[in-house]
Amino acid sequence: MVGNSPGARDIRDKIWPEGAILGDPDRRSTAPSALSALKPNALSFLSRPLTEDRLNEIRDQLAGVTLICEESAVDTLKSLRNTTLIVVPAARLAFMRAVGHFFAPDLPPAGVHPTTVVDETAQIDPSASIGPFCLVGPGCVISAECIIGPNVSLLQDVRLGRRVRIAGGTVIGADGFGYERNESGELEKFPHVGGVVIGDDVEIGSNTSIDRGTLNPTFIGARVRIDNQVHVAHNVVVGEDVAIIAQAMIGGSVKIGDRAWIAPSATIMNQVTIGADAVVGLGAVVVKPVPDGMTVMGSPAQADAEFRRTRAALKRLADAD
Repeated sequence: MVGNSPGARDIRDKIWPEGAILGDPDRRSTAPSALSALKPNALSFLSRPLTEDRLNEIRDQLAGVTLICEESAVDTLKSLRNTTLIVVPAARLAFMRAVGHFFAPDLPPAGVHPTTVVDETAQIDPSASIGPFCLVGPGCVISAECIIGPNVSLLQDVRLGRRVRIAGGTVIGADGFGYERNESGELEKFPHVGGVVIGDDVEIGSNTSIDRGTLNPTFIGARVRIDNQVHVAHNVVVGEDVAIIAQAMIGGSVKIGDRAWIAPSATIMNQVTIGADAVVGLGAVVVKPVPDGMTVMGSPAQADAEFRRTRAALKRLADAD
């Protein structure tokens, strides 16, 4: 934790130096707080103007608070006399930065926990931190400043870039689900000899599975964010700055373009391509390619406008009955 009571000027200078300060620039903040649970000397944020009724409800709680807000909210707050405002273009982003810099817990120390099992062929940078009861298997490489939580398994030929963070219970590098029926009709396993390559600054949530490739590695690009309980199958290629959210299922050999957004519980069929900046909506089932920048919804997934027209037509039919 960098500091536990920064002044408003200290916060502004660190998170948004060009931001304006209205009120006491030396007001101290001892903890971050949601607007709904303010405490004295709290740091909070406001992204949109408050209604007059809402402001009157929390006026007393705002006394002594430092509030990060946007220009559109200043007129709403100008009647406050004992509140310091830090005015920035993006209040939530600025608040996130402030919490991360001044109030976030300290990072775990570098080193490998004594309960972790490390294969003799694995390579681990001395600055990496590996928690208890992990497994680092043959051919794995863990680069500088990686942080790996408890009970994480890197099974074989997993290469982590710099500053990768993996939460507890995740398994990376297990065989994918690849089988062919043989002459007797039995399922015969496709040997998986590819690995997993994960780029710099990737964050992976808990209880997520990322399978190794069959021949070429499964690849996760830089700065990707993968939530809890996500399944990424073998041979998947994920571009940079992609978000894949809880309970999404990414089928084998799927390609996802840069900055795509995969919403919770989405399912993407094997070998489908998702374009750059595309959005796959909540619970969508994608069975055909999604072009760059398109938003798709539904099952099977359709372009957003088509999905809404279909829903509206179905509603009219239902109402007619």
